[in-house]
Amino acid sequence: MLKHLLATVHQGITVLDPDLRLVLANETARQLLDLPVELIERMANFEDFLRFNAERGDYGPGDVETLVQDRLTLARRREAHDFERHRPDGTVLRVQGTPMPDGGFVTIYTDVTEAHHREVADAEKRDLLEERLEERTAELRKGHDLLVNAVNAVNDGLVVVDTQGRIILTNETFDTLFPSERSWVVDGADIVATMQRFGPAGLAEALEGLENDPETPCEFRMARDRWYRVSRRATGENGMVTYKFADVTTFKDQHRTLQRHTDKLVKMLRDEQKINEMQREFVSMASHEFRTPLAIIDSNAQRLKRGLDRLASTAADAVLDTDAVTKRLANIRESVDRMQYLINRFLSFSQHQSGALEIKPEPSPLKELIQRVCKRQQSVCATHRIDTDLDRLPDSAMIDARLFEQCVSNILSNAIKYSPGKDSIRVEGLTDNRSTVIRFVDQGVGIPENEIPKIFNRYYRASTSSGIPGTGIGLNMTEMIISEHRGRLLVTSQVGQGTVVEIRLPHHGETTGTPLSGEAVT
Repeated sequence: MLKHLLATVHQGITVLDPDLRLVLANETARQLLDLPVELIERMANFEDFLRFNAERGDYGPGDVETLVQDRLTLARRREAHDFERHRPDGTVLRVQGTPMPDGGFVTIYTDVTEAHHREVADAEKRDLLEERLEERTAELRKGHDLLVNAVNAVNDGLVVVDTQGRIILTNETFDTLFPSERSWVVDGADIVATMQRFGPAGLAEALEGLENDPETPCEFRMARDRWYRVSRRATGENGMVTYKFADVTTFKDQHRTLQRHTDKLVKMLRDEQKINEMQREFVSMASHEFRTPLAIIDSNAQRLKRGLDRLASTAADAVLDTDAVTKRLANIRESVDRMQYLINRFLSFSQHQSGALEIKPEPSPLKELIQRVCKRQQSVCATHRIDTDLDRLPDSAMIDARLFEQCVSNILSNAIKYSPGKDSIRVEGLTDNRSTVIRFVDQGVGIPENEIPKIFNRYYRASTSSGIPGTGIGLNMTEMIISEHRGRLLVTSQVGQGTVVEIRLPHHGETTGTPLSGEAVT
């Protein structure tokens, strides 16, 4: 179990004992550190690991033994550490070491190459943006400093008014924004009235608002579809006021660029949340699919226990039924092997970000497989009789036997679970001109007709399943596997009368089955 758990971790893990001997290294650690399998198998201590890395240049130039001994000295201190190692192939690993109370040491390796590259790229973008903003700020400060000596050299529009609000000074930029046949200064025009007549809507009112709150500038779109920030500032102690019209189009463009980057980061966060949801769904799916083999293991183990108890209570010369014990042990081993297979397939499925399940079809004994599942299910079911009619079923088919077996097991266990109080389930094998058909018939609670299209949705459970334990995962997984076989899963049902589930597989070459008589369930 520890081996399988470590295989699911996306980080490399190594464990050293107090004598710096390698106790454990998972597959992820081997791949991240690029260690040959044979090296892990024969590696006896941490010194061998350090020497291997030093010889291939992971620690840079220098005498190999010196590099090894320096790192052994650090390791013997058993101090916690957290640093990044840049490997010769360009990857960046985060190395986190933690001492254990017994003197051992646990090290976790994380591939942070992509994050490192993103940080470098983001830092370059930030530096570039800061540089541009600093350049813009420098331009604005320069214009302000030159106001007294060279007001017309300022890039921003400037207008100075007296205590009555009459214009007494403008620069060329302001005159360009608000062109007039006569000089604003000569006419002594009122700044508010001028903005009401020539400025964009709302500008005059904004200027009046600046008198009460000069620290809050306002922005307006003006000539040539450019944005200007209008601010107000007292000029000296003589009561005059300067209004500045600063072109902030570039700044707003940069702000929009920053907003796009922010939106991109939000999208990445949502993608991360989606991956976490996929991992959660994987755990739910795995726990659902492990129930049947676990039930078989438990059933056979209990029967072995009862047999041993009977043996202990009989005469000393009693003989244990070796064939029965062998059969029970074979069932247990088969179920354990099935669980291991499911773990590997589910791990592969959860890591496939496209959500597609990869199958490996090959010629397999179809009839024998279904008989085996029915027999195994019957061995753990004391409430129902499973009747089979598989004579017309082909002996073999192109299927992924392990996954297809899981589909049959799911449907059969559902038929039993949702038929409380009934005593039989029927499994039939048929063929027609186009398909191989496996039909499961129960007399259970049934499914409302309008809910049948929804039962293949993940986590969906029919309204008639109330009070019956379940997760709504089995049929979703089954339908996915059958679809990958280019087959179909068909369901017909009546509430209170029962349900018929059909697996239809397309023919792959000739079969030995008998043609299907009668109409197929649709």
